This record gives sequence, structure tokens and C-alpha cells, in this order.
Amino acid sequence: MYDAILAESVTITGHGGDAIEAYAARPMRPGPAGGVVVIHHMPGYDAPTKEIARNFAVHGYNAVVPNLYFREAPGASPDDAAATA
Repeated sequence: MYDAILAESVTITGHGGDAIEAYAARPMRPGPAGGVVVIHHMPGYDAPTKEIARNFAVHGYNAVVPNLYFREAPGASPDDAAATA
């Protein structure tokens, strides 16, 4: 199994044109791939949630994790952003 992936922080366009921080992971193999949106848990956007996205990529899916608290606290730690929300 070829399991090379590309995973990185990206910016996606949200509702109203807002720039939203997200984490994206995708397989490096050629060809079409399905996609999933990974939703983080209440404490927020964190390393375990990013690992879930990377795991989907290893198994052949494009995955994106939008930081759902980004509008309330851009650049804040997950705990601080969740507390603000």
C-alpha cells in the first residue's frame, strides 16, 4: 500500500467570505479520491483531530478539518477558543 500523504494548515473561505483556518490532508497517489469533513470535538481543533484527518488520507481520502472556533478567537489555542465560543 502506498501511504504517502500531504498534510498542512490551510485557509478556506467560509460563509460571507470569511477566511477560516483549517487542516487538510490528502493522499499523494494519483487519481480521484473521496473526501470527508472531520468535525472536531468540543474542546476544539487539536492534534488528535488532525491525526484523524491524516489517517483518512493514508486510507485514500481527502480530509479537511475546519477550525469551527476561528471566528470567535483567531489564532487562539483550542482551549481558549472553545472557552470564548
